[in-house]
Amino acid sequence: MRMKLNYLIVAIASVILTVNIFSQTSEEVVTMNTTSRLTSQYADEVVAEFDGHEIKLDEFEKAYIKNAGNLEAAQKDSLDDYEKFLDLYVKYKMKLRNAYVRGYYSDEDLTNELNDYKQKVGVSYIEEKDIIAPGLKRFYDQRGEEVRVSHLMIKIDSSEDAAKKEAQAILDSIKNGASFEKMVVKYSDDKFSKSKDGDIYWFTAGQIIPSFEMAAYSTPVGEVYSEIVKTKFGYHIIKVTDRQKRRYKIQASHILIKTENNGENDSNYARQKVEIIYTDVKNGVPFDSLAIKFSDDPGSGAKGGDLGFFERRQMVQSFDEAVFKLKIGEVSPIVKSRFGFHIIKLIDEKEYPPFNEELEKIRDIYKKSRRQYDYDDYIGQLKKEFNYTVNQDLIDQLSKDDNQITLNPEYTADENFNSHKSDTVITTTYITISLDSLFAYMSEKSDYSGKKMNTVLLNGAIDKLSNELLLNEKASTLGNTDQEFAKLMDDYRNGIYIFKLQEDEVWNKVKVDSTQLKKLYNKNKENFKTAEQVSFSEIYVPNKQEMDEVFKMIEDGEKFDEIATQHSKRRNLSDKAGNHGVKRVDDSEMSEKANTLNTVGQYSEPFKVKGGWSIVRLNEKVPSRIKTYEEALPELLSAFQESESKRLEEEYNNGLKELYKPNYYYDKLENAFKTENK
Repeated sequence: MRMKLNYLIVAIASVILTVNIFSQTSEEVVTMNTTSRLTSQYADEVVAEFDGHEIKLDEFEKAYIKNAGNLEAAQKDSLDDYEKFLDLYVKYKMKLRNAYVRGYYSDEDLTNELNDYKQKVGVSYIEEKDIIAPGLKRFYDQRGEEVRVSHLMIKIDSSEDAAKKEAQAILDSIKNGASFEKMVVKYSDDKFSKSKDGDIYWFTAGQIIPSFEMAAYSTPVGEVYSEIVKTKFGYHIIKVTDRQKRRYKIQASHILIKTENNGENDSNYARQKVEIIYTDVKNGVPFDSLAIKFSDDPGSGAKGGDLGFFERRQMVQSFDEAVFKLKIGEVSPIVKSRFGFHIIKLIDEKEYPPFNEELEKIRDIYKKSRRQYDYDDYIGQLKKEFNYTVNQDLIDQLSKDDNQITLNPEYTADENFNSHKSDTVITTTYITISLDSLFAYMSEKSDYSGKKMNTVLLNGAIDKLSNELLLNEKASTLGNTDQEFAKLMDDYRNGIYIFKLQEDEVWNKVKVDSTQLKKLYNKNKENFKTAEQVSFSEIYVPNKQEMDEVFKMIEDGEKFDEIATQHSKRRNLSDKAGNHGVKRVDDSEMSEKANTLNTVGQYSEPFKVKGGWSIVRLNEKVPSRIKTYEEALPELLSAFQESESKRLEEEYNNGLKELYKPNYYYDKLENAFKTENK
């Protein structure tokens, strides 16, 4: 049977969450969502029952698919496989029933373990499923398009508030009918785009600051984004001027004629030269031969002008704009750039790959450019969901020069701290955090040690703590809203119970008895033997020429030990005349070679080893023998514990059978994984 049949007996006790919806194939997703449809004709057939509890075919199939990995694997297994799994599954269900009867569900330690796990895993689950997974898909979809954007930027100089007010006033004017382009010319601090009505050219997701990108992608062509957008450069007013399907990657060749040579500019000569070449291209002269002969680009010229594949914005704008307008096989008009004049030919194009193929490439781009934005956005949603508030008045008061508290080991004696330590700093639907709790959190972080608590440090710490609190709060309620997570927690809880049962009924009952161990040893001595061993010496040198010289010395009768002492290069063995001591026969290629020798003192022919050449001499063969009781003790203990565990496990399972009297209807398993039309 291909599956791990003990999954439901022990391994479920160590369920580890690795949520990643992208690791599922589309078939697996369909399998998860359509199991009941596949067996609708037979779903309610009872395949086993115990103590008044029924196991129906639908439940059996879901458990089997989970264990097999997917529906296709489950369908390929035999009826015998299904029967064996049913035996295990019934044992598993009886154990869960027994755990319930024993009151494990109300055990405080087990409940605390489940809650700790739920919180830790819940946060990872949320980050993957609710932030990263949808963020990656949105990022991929956006990268299938490109937008052309213009902007008006107001720099943040001395006053951020003043810059924000100025940007907002300009945006309000535009909303009231003022020309965006005229406002750009009049007010924008971006000197590079100002003369072009604010145009910053085409881009796709992952090429610009995330907040800027998100605003652009959410704005229709011809419209201005409804809010000002802050970046590290300042405040922006954004207008989308065009949008189109992205051309993923293109391959082009070009012929470059420089306008500057040896420090002198001669645009007229370059223009005349490129026009002659352009005429030749139009008259059918092979593009690559002209590039090899005339192009001033040393990198591509020798390759017929080939620039390989590239994406938008990887070339200077004039070149980029011209080449991305071409169809395969077309040649551009003459293009001027700061490098000179270009004639460009589009050679090939790659389509935007499907999501699964592009995923690994965009993960790193997403992580660097967009993940933090999506994380912050999700935290913002949680703040609304859980009615999050911060006592900013208290923070501002504590940040005044005379009121600042130094976070050192004596901060609890600070009068200002003590007068406010019970004051609320953070409030959510379910949690209230006092100043005392905030400082306790900060005191565990080296970032704040010994520093005066000003507005920046306090607000930064509040943000970090709040993010943790909000995610933990969401995780604690996740089982009520997310069926997949609720099922995962059910599996883990059941695993905890099974593990506890195994401890109580098997592992804790295994008692080591030295008398029984000795009886076991005497009865099974032949099963406890030492490995065959060999003692040998070696001469090792790094190259064949040296080895030939060494081997000739041995053949001429010089003593092996003396040659090994003088010539062997094996580290740490030259002072031992190359003696490796006693080793297992399978320890290394040298020991295996030595074991092929028949008589003590016999030496081998030179043979290749890692890093050089070796000769070995047999010193002694040590045959296998029966181990003494003391030597065999570790194996005896392991064998005894395994034997006892099996006995106790069987005893416990038999007790469950006596208690719950299960019945198995194996004939119903013939209908497993059958569709209605089969």
